[in-house]
Amino acid sequence: MPHNINHFDLLLLKALTYLPKVFAAIVGAIFGLVLSGDIGRDGKISINLSVIVKFTIAVTISLYGGEASIEYYGLQGYSVMTHGFIMLAWAIFGMLAIGIIYQSIALMQGKPAPEIIKEVKDAFFAIFNR
Repeated sequence: MPHNINHFDLLLLKALTYLPKVFAAIVGAIFGLVLSGDIGRDGKISINLSVIVKFTIAVTISLYGGEASIEYYGLQGYSVMTHGFIMLAWAIFGMLAIGIIYQSIALMQGKPAPEIIKEVKDAFFAIFNR
């Protein structure tokens, strides 16, 4: 005898399978904020409009880019955790690309190269906690 599944239960099941992907996107966005220098070596963050916009962009890149690559490469059959890893990678590398563009613009506007190198080095050490 088949079970009766109502629409709410179906939506809840779909949401539960999507939560690990959203979690990975958020973690990736936090890593991206570390790479962009918004989260310092001490782990402190100053919330302002710029940080909120960067976080939103990172999560958006992760969700849309990750889902697009999952569909494009036919990875739907893999586990939700694999999908989450793809989302995480999209968030980190998306923010890395944004950080590169940001530092390039800063370099063109006259910011000295040693200062940019120091920021990138500090971000790297913040990730690995040295």
